[in-house]
Amino acid sequence: MPQKIKRRGPTVFHKKRTGPIKVVVWCVLCAILVTVGFFSAKYLTEHAAGPSVEGEPSSSTGSTVPAGEGTDPAPDNATQPTEPEPTDPAPAPDGGAVIASGKGIRAFYLPVSALKQASALDTLLGEASSAGFNAVVFDLKDENGALHYRSATGDAQTAGAVAEDAVSVEELTNLIQRMKENGITPVPRLFAFRDRTAPSGLTAARIGLQGQPGWMWLDNSREAGGKPWLNPYSPEAHRYIIGLAEELKAIGVTGLILDGVQFPNQTSQAYYGNGELTSLSKDAVLSRFISDLTGAVNADGSCTVMLSMPGLAAFSDETAPFGGNPLTFGAAGMCPNLCPSTLGNTLTVGEERLSSPAGQPFDAIRLSMRQVDLRLRLLQSAQTPFVCPWLQAYDYGTDQIREELRALTEFGGEDVSFILYHASGSYDFSALK
Repeated sequence: MPQKIKRRGPTVFHKKRTGPIKVVVWCVLCAILVTVGFFSAKYLTEHAAGPSVEGEPSSSTGSTVPAGEGTDPAPDNATQPTEPEPTDPAPAPDGGAVIASGKGIRAFYLPVSALKQASALDTLLGEASSAGFNAVVFDLKDENGALHYRSATGDAQTAGAVAEDAVSVEELTNLIQRMKENGITPVPRLFAFRDRTAPSGLTAARIGLQGQPGWMWLDNSREAGGKPWLNPYSPEAHRYIIGLAEELKAIGVTGLILDGVQFPNQTSQAYYGNGELTSLSKDAVLSRFISDLTGAVNADGSCTVMLSMPGLAAFSDETAPFGGNPLTFGAAGMCPNLCPSTLGNTLTVGEERLSSPAGQPFDAIRLSMRQVDLRLRLLQSAQTPFVCPWLQAYDYGTDQIREELRALTEFGGEDVSFILYHASGSYDFSALK
């Protein structure tokens, strides 16, 4: 081709002889222009919007940033509907919210022995959850002072209070997790100063004998079954119980019940020492204990403290062991024992008199709750505690239990709280559904 162009060079622009060639050249040029225009337009179209900004979806079908490196690879929500984010069921898996609110707590009591039967426990927890229960109460420090888990606190070791068949902290942690997985919130109960075990080891924490302060005081003669007690005025006794509560919170407990926060029923010849706390009244030192323990475990709102007491101490004049009404001690929740069998042979509330409360569960709960509510209304408190009473399941059939629940619901509505109590943990959940 170059040779032909050179040879015909002088006549290239001759009109007659070069017409066909000129046409061919123009056709080639047009084809080149069309091709260039096509690819230029394509380039401009694809890049006119500029590069994708990190954090925003690209206009192409794929993400400009690999998944996991700064952007969500999912398409823009505006062009593709997405399912709503899942919300935690009520109550939340750990139950902390429902315990903290004090509303709708539907608990039942289990003895420690029931917690050690894995397969039977899972079945029971499932049945309870299906019946609408959402919490379980069990003793980790019982009324005799025995610890049912192997606490690692120094005071627990010195007290020698760990039971021989106590579960390890790891086993307890796993147990708590299993309860939560079944939709049941674990609520351990700790007896505080009513303790016949720890005083032998924690000598500085026990009640002494007047005239012989080094001796251990008993609430009756040994022949009559007298028992030692931890000293409510002792900082060492406070430290022991608070240490247990802190330990339980650390392994996932979101609510606990204190019981036995009281003095012995009779205190003849009891010696409480002469420390800083002994200048306080009985009700003041018990309130101080509740306040200090609450501050230790619930400063961040993650572990609610409830206080259990006899029903008659909460709404009648049987308050001597407390030095005042325990409803005033400052716990977030109050758990008065309203089991009708514990309310005596005759229950008198205002002008109403009820004979044999145990035989009339509806009226017994109705009158008791009315009086508890009246006492709470009289409190000069910025925050009134919620009420989660103990209800009776022992010696009762399903109909009687339903009567208790009906009275409670008619009084406080559908979001009332309660703890159903049977010492052996025997409940017909299917009938209570």
